[in-house]
Amino acid sequence: MGSSSSSASGVIPNATASGWPYCRSADSDPDGDGWGWENSYSCIVYGSKADTSGVGNFSYCMIGSSKLNLCATDNGSWGYQSGAVCLSKSMCPGMGSATQAPARTAPVNANANTTTKGVFTYLKSIWGNHILSGQQDLTWQENIDQYQRVINDTARAPAIMGYDFMNYGLWAGNPGLKQTEEAITHWNRGGLVTFAWHWRDPNAASTAIGAFYTADTSFSIPIANGQLDTASVSYTNMEADIALIAAELQKLEDAGVTVLWRPLHEASGGWFWWGRTDRTDGIPAAYAQVVLWRHLYDRLTNFYGLNNLIWVWNGQSGGWYPGDAYVDIVSHDIYDGSRNYESQASTFNLAKGYSQQVKMVALSENSNIPDPDLMKQDNAWWLYFVVWNDVDTAEGVSNSSNFWTGEYYNTNAHKRHVYNHDLVITLDELPDF
Repeated sequence: MGSSSSSASGVIPNATASGWPYCRSADSDPDGDGWGWENSYSCIVYGSKADTSGVGNFSYCMIGSSKLNLCATDNGSWGYQSGAVCLSKSMCPGMGSATQAPARTAPVNANANTTTKGVFTYLKSIWGNHILSGQQDLTWQENIDQYQRVINDTARAPAIMGYDFMNYGLWAGNPGLKQTEEAITHWNRGGLVTFAWHWRDPNAASTAIGAFYTADTSFSIPIANGQLDTASVSYTNMEADIALIAAELQKLEDAGVTVLWRPLHEASGGWFWWGRTDRTDGIPAAYAQVVLWRHLYDRLTNFYGLNNLIWVWNGQSGGWYPGDAYVDIVSHDIYDGSRNYESQASTFNLAKGYSQQVKMVALSENSNIPDPDLMKQDNAWWLYFVVWNDVDTAEGVSNSSNFWTGEYYNTNAHKRHVYNHDLVITLDELPDF
C-alpha cells in the first residue's frame, strides 16, 4: 500500500514463518519496537528488529488472526467463492502492489449531479494544502446550538456541520427529527454537510427505542450463501429503514444539498451491531460489513437514484475496506485524551494506505483538533476535522463529555488559533457551490 514499508521487490511478504502477519504499514508501530497493531491483532513490521523468524510462504492471506483463502477474481476487497469467504490478493497486506493507483477525478457514482461533482472537485483541490473546519451537531438536544457555540468561542463559523439520522424512525416528538432541515439551513448559508447514521436495531419493536450498541442488541447482519439473506425478517426490516433514510437523503437532494455520507461508521471497533464480532455462523465480521456497505451503496445509488452523495468510509481498519469502487473518502475517528494537538500523522498514514487507489483522508470525528502547523510539518493533511458534540451543560463548562465547549480538550486559545489559521477554511471562505 502507499504507506507501507517494503522489501527490495516493493512488496511486503504476507506473514512471518512463525505465523505472525506482517503489518500493512510501519505507522502501526509508533514506538518503533517492530510490533504493530492492525486489524485488531498484533503484527510485525517487515525487516524490523522483531522480524527474526524468517518469511513464511503461504497460499492464504494472513490478516489479523484469520487465514483466508485468496479469491480467484480480485475485486480489491472481500469475495465469496466455492461456498467460502475469500480475500482479494490486492487487499492482503504484502501481496498487493506497494504503489496506489492514481486518485479519481470524479465521485465513484458516475451519475453524481453537477453540484456533487463540483464539491468533489473542490475537496480534491484543497486536499494537501488546507483543512476544512467542522463541528458535530447535538442531535438529541435541540436547544443547544453547536454552530453558535463555535462562533461564540472563535468569532468564525465552521465550514462543515455534522448531522445524524440517529433518531429517525422513532415516534413523533423525539428530539433529533429535524436534522434534515437543519442541514438544509447550513447548506443555504454556504456550508458543507456531513451525515452519519447511528442505525438502531432494525428488528426492534415499533414501540421500543432500538439499540445500536452491540452490547445492547443481538441484531446481526443476516448472511446466507455469502450474501445478505433476503428471505430473513431482518433483511425486510433493514430495507424499511434504508427506505426511510433514502427519503430524507432525497429531501436533501431536492434542496440542492450534497452530503458527505458516512454510514456504518467505526465498524471494526465492534461496538456497533454492523461490526459485531461474536457471530455464530463463521462469517468474518469484516466480510459481513463489506456486504452490507456494498448493498447500501447499491440501494441508495442505483435503486433510489440518489446522486448527491459523496461516500465516506469510516471502518477504521484496512481489513474492513469495501473496495475502491464504493468509496470516495477514507476517514478516521480519533479520541485521545485531552489537549493533545499533535498532527496524528501515524493514523493519517495508516488510513491513507487502506485503499488500493489514492483516496482523500478525513478526520471525521475528533476530540482534540490537530494543530495546523504540526499537520503541515508532518505532511498529515486531513481533509477536514469534525469536533464531536457536547452534552447538556451550560456553555463554557469543561467536562470530559463536552468535546467543544469548555476547555477539557481544546483550550479557547487553541480554538482561536485553529479557526483563524491560514491553513484552516471556515464558512466564510467556502466557494459558492
